[in-house]
Amino acid sequence: MAWVLLVLLYGSLKGAREIFKKKAMVKSTVIEVLVMYTAISFVIVAATTAGEIAFGDTGVRAYLFGLTAAQYAAIAVKSFVIFVAWICGFRALRKMPVSVYGILDMARVVFSALLGILILGERPSLFQAAGIVLVCLGLFLLRFVKEDAPDASASANRAGDAARAGSEAGDEGKEGKELAVSAVGGDCDKDVTAVSAAVEGTGRHKPGFYVFLAMVSCFLNAVSGNMDKILMKNDRMQSGQLQLWYMFFLVAFYVLYVLVRRIRLNVRGMLKNPWIWGLSILFVIADRALFIANGYADSRVIVMTVLKQSCTIITILGGWLVFREKKIGRKLLCAAVVITGIVLSVC
Repeated sequence: MAWVLLVLLYGSLKGAREIFKKKAMVKSTVIEVLVMYTAISFVIVAATTAGEIAFGDTGVRAYLFGLTAAQYAAIAVKSFVIFVAWICGFRALRKMPVSVYGILDMARVVFSALLGILILGERPSLFQAAGIVLVCLGLFLLRFVKEDAPDASASANRAGDAARAGSEAGDEGKEGKELAVSAVGGDCDKDVTAVSAAVEGTGRHKPGFYVFLAMVSCFLNAVSGNMDKILMKNDRMQSGQLQLWYMFFLVAFYVLYVLVRRIRLNVRGMLKNPWIWGLSILFVIADRALFIANGYADSRVIVMTVLKQSCTIITILGGWLVFREKKIGRKLLCAAVVITGIVLSVC
């Protein structure tokens, strides 16, 4: 059951990444964080790849170009799926309360389970089905724990400063608006909504459009998880090969996005943002652990999807220790339901 420990490691690092991501977006815009940490991650992956080739049995040519055209195409599709998922997810999160987005984000558990059953032919046991239900229940109950609202004027001031900083960074303040909303604090729904309306205006889309984007993000993340299992099945490629080309294509998509949208990036500020560097390291380690776990023949997407929700515990503790959030006891009770579901899922 080594793959279970690897997936739990992934979940823990994923929870830590959420904390680093929130910190990183205080100094940089959303697109700057995404572009920079994928670029840094690719460099780190390339360095580890060089080490694997130097100390491994596979030659440079075979390691880099030993896959079939179909495999390269599949990895490119996976990268594009994640690229679109992140863009949709961030756009949705910028336009709706964090608590609402969190509820919608739970749909990826259901999507992954359904795809695992329909595409991979997996059949959950009674205990595993109960585990999935408990994980969803625990995450759902967590959304009813409301944070105390901060002072509205102070929040508005922080939002205004963030918007101006984003405007100076480039992209005509578009990403600054995203930063303005995130700077207020994600758990204060009313405050976020008010400030978002102030900086965004009336908006071009109805709320249902952003709900649709959130659901698209959840579905695409589930698709990516199932693709990992298919790509790593029967040892057809090494985890390092998948991670290297996945990151390469992902960086390429972001470069194209920035060029097509003509987004100006504050490169100096991005390089000086320590949270982006930490986020990149966590991202690389977590993804490698997940890719290795997918290489195990007995690993199952349905169970892995549930195990990934261990990130909830890290996020709760991080909110308490790093952001001084309140009502941690109630949140930990909800997390206990999630832990019960995780235990049942591996039975």
